[in-house]
Amino acid sequence: MDNYERLFREQMQDPEFAKAYREARLERLLNEFLDNLKDKISNDEPKEALLKTISSMQEQLVSSEM
Repeated sequence: MDNYERLFREQMQDPEFAKAYREARLERLLNEFLDNLKDKISNDEPKEALLKTISSMQEQLVSSEM
């Protein structure tokens, strides 16, 4: 384990830091998903492809919250 990993683990012990980290990570993930979805809509992707993308996003969001 390097210094970065050790520092990160120490900081994650602080509930306020851990909460802020998880919220920032979730916000970044949501923004990436929405940008991806906007691109697909702009490229006139078929409805089925959009629905599949949304389902995949939902699955990833649920797994990232654990």
